[in-house]
Amino acid sequence: MSTQTLSDKAYEFIKNKIITCEYPPNSMINEAMICEAINSSRTPVREAINKLEQDNLVRVIPKKGIIIKDVTLNDIKLIYETRILIETYSLRTYGKEMDLDYLRTLKSALNSNTELQTFFDLDDALHSYIVAQTKNIYLINTSRSISDHNMRLRVLSGKSVEKRVEATTTEHTEILDHLINGEIEKAVDALVDHLEKAKEASYISMLKSYDLSLTGQI
Repeated sequence: MSTQTLSDKAYEFIKNKIITCEYPPNSMINEAMICEAINSSRTPVREAINKLEQDNLVRVIPKKGIIIKDVTLNDIKLIYETRILIETYSLRTYGKEMDLDYLRTLKSALNSNTELQTFFDLDDALHSYIVAQTKNIYLINTSRSISDHNMRLRVLSGKSVEKRVEATTTEHTEILDHLINGEIEKAVDALVDHLEKAKEASYISMLKSYDLSLTGQI
């Protein structure tokens, strides 16, 4: 097995632990524990940690260890600011090139689904598809990185996310209806409204979690 493959394995292993909050915010990890977990030498693990630091998921503290980055209110602001910029550009520029049959299939799946994880998968599918239309690897890679942070927000938000499911399905349906009808600017407006509401829900959820942690309830 090559060093690069081991580095990728270490990267995906650690990233998954961070996104699912098995490694919670502000917790410490070290190279030795990762090496033991994936049966690897330190070099590929160190490469993985460097990449995760670039992704803003960890911070390396010399002679102490690796700290899992917290999610702040400013992080939420920046995540949604970036999403709005990329996704609205993608719709305005490439919206008319989308596969209408796929959009109809996605709409049907969104409105017939009852499983929370499937809802998340469909949510990701819609937003990923919007950005994928650009065929711009730099925008796509940025969007993927943002998606990792967004998944962690879901886990940290816990039950609060479930309350957004019905509203989000309605918002997604509105976006898809406009796209299917060729109403690109209306789709852009609906997308911005959807992302702004999602940002607000994330703010509220994080503030509630912070208040509860201060009172010792979590």
